Amino acid sequence: MKLLQKNFWIISAFAVFGFGTVLTLSYGLSDKAAWSILVSCIRETPWEYIKPFAIVYIFWVFIELSYIRPSLLRFVCAKILFLHFFVLISFLMLKYIPFTEIKYYIIFAVLLVSQYLSYKLYMSGKRCDCFFVPLIISFAILFFMLLIFSVHPPKWIL
Repeated sequence: MKLLQKNFWIISAFAVFGFGTVLTLSYGLSDKAAWSILVSCIRETPWEYIKPFAIVYIFWVFIELSYIRPSLLRFVCAKILFLHFFVLISFLMLKYIPFTEIKYYIIFAVLLVSQYLSYKLYMSGKRCDCFFVPLIISFAILFFMLLIFSVHPPKWIL
C-alpha cells in the first residue's frame, strides 16, 4: 500500500493522459454531440489540445485527495502550481514546435514532469501554503478560461 501511494504520481500521469486522450477524441466519437464541444479538441489549436487534459487533471486531484488523504493546503498548492506549469509549458511547446505528429508525446512528457514535480514539492515539506489564496484565484481564472475559451476561442497569444 505504501509503495502504491509513493508511486501514485506515475499512476496519476497515466490516468490523466488516458482519460484526457479519450476526451480529446470525444467530439468525433460522440458523433459531434453538443456536450463534447466543452471538453473536446475541435479546432486543432494548442489550447484545444491542452483543455481536455487540464480538465481531467483537475478532476483527478479530487481522486488523489480521497485516496492519499494528504495535508490539504500544501497538496492543493502543489497541484495548482503544477497545473499552471502543465498548461503553460504544453501550450508553448505545442505552439512553437512544428511537429504535429508528436503532440501527444509532448503532452504526456510535460504531464509526467508536472506530476513528478508536484509530488516532489509536496513531499519536500516546503511551506507553499502561504500562497494558497493567490493560487486559488489563479486557478479560478484558469478554470474560467477553460470554459469560456471553449465557446469563444481567443485570437491572441495567451
